[in-house]
Amino acid sequence: MQDVSARLSLPYIQPSQAQKHVTHNEAIAQLDLLVQMVVEAFDAQTPPATVTDGEIWALGAAPTDAWAGQADMLAAWDNGGWRFITPQAGWRAVARDDFSLRVWTGTGWALPGTGPLTQLDGVGIGTDFDAVNALAVAADATLLSHAGAGHQLKLNKAGVGDTASLLFQTGFSGRAEMGTAGTDDFEIKVSADGASWATGLRLDAATGQITGEAVMSGPTDTTAGRLMANGAHGLGSVTPPLLDDIDATATATGLFRTGGTTAGTFPTGQKFGHLFVSRYGPSDGVQMFWNVVDEAMYQRRYRAASGGWQSWRKVWDSGNTTVDANGFVKPASPILRLSRDGIEAPVIPVDAQFTRKGSGHYTLGNVYPLATTGWQIEVPQDHNGNRLVFVSTDYNSAERVLTVRTGTVVWDGAQGVWAGGAPVDIPDGRWVDIRLADPEAAAD
Repeated sequence: MQDVSARLSLPYIQPSQAQKHVTHNEAIAQLDLLVQMVVEAFDAQTPPATVTDGEIWALGAAPTDAWAGQADMLAAWDNGGWRFITPQAGWRAVARDDFSLRVWTGTGWALPGTGPLTQLDGVGIGTDFDAVNALAVAADATLLSHAGAGHQLKLNKAGVGDTASLLFQTGFSGRAEMGTAGTDDFEIKVSADGASWATGLRLDAATGQITGEAVMSGPTDTTAGRLMANGAHGLGSVTPPLLDDIDATATATGLFRTGGTTAGTFPTGQKFGHLFVSRYGPSDGVQMFWNVVDEAMYQRRYRAASGGWQSWRKVWDSGNTTVDANGFVKPASPILRLSRDGIEAPVIPVDAQFTRKGSGHYTLGNVYPLATTGWQIEVPQDHNGNRLVFVSTDYNSAERVLTVRTGTVVWDGAQGVWAGGAPVDIPDGRWVDIRLADPEAAAD
């Protein structure tokens, strides 16, 4: 017969044993310590200054003083002295301070395994879960970390019309939400009271394009605080927005186009064109208009303090002016610079054929007649303003040939006018400006 029990090492009463009560009481004392065991502290290293019968400490790896040499033992104060008990694998003990349950594994005290955490009704960490919030956490932060690479947080919904979103609340009242709510479009929305919601951004599930209260609703939307979209006020657009009224004073800075339906005051009878608007403020701005037919440019200014829109002004540039033989800027249609050795078209290309027939005699083939409005010919002059040559022309409309003759300048006393004398070539380094009719005007 064994002296002690196999599991708890409780002493047996032996046959014919004297003072059986001693053995019996020893077993009862040990049972009192081990059954429903409560531990004052785990991994204890130093004996306490005061102790009460029945208190137990689970010792650590290097206990000192009265516990020296008793590593990993259970130290129980019993009947005025320390009793050391060797824990067996599977023994359970409850910590007195936090009532956590520990199990001796054979090498240390560990939290008991709970098995697979599946099909639970809910989990509450620092708070209670409920039927809707099956997982509830009350803490300063919640960490979801990687296991060596990336990490995904997945929100899955049953159907398109359901909701998968992150809801941000103040006092359990919704203030912001992002996700797919009632659609597969991704939305970001906000609310000031949890009842009325404004969708700031909406990303179309099929195209990825963005709409919403935070994005311009159209190319002429001027609502403050909205994001600009491609084509906003004509920027980045192949076809700028068509303006309803060129005189509208609320049109924002941008690039626009005008057409037959555009109302307002235009610089010419042609409404089709490009319009650039620049605003200095609600009461001041400028417009620049390019006519698509003749490519002329015009500008005007709006000043509320000066009565509104000012008159259109034509912009003169290298496309509609030329510098004549005497250095003056003049309006230009197709222009030819005729010198003794050839021709030059300084503004608009002219496919003319130059021929020098003789001294002071030139022909220009494949040309339109002289301009019918404005200036036609500019003759080179000396520093006193005297003409260096006299110019006469003749146009053959059937052959589209312009004959130009230059000669000396003489005074015709009988007629009282300057006239052409003997033929003479155009001086070296000088030229005669010849302004031809515009092809469209000539065709009319």
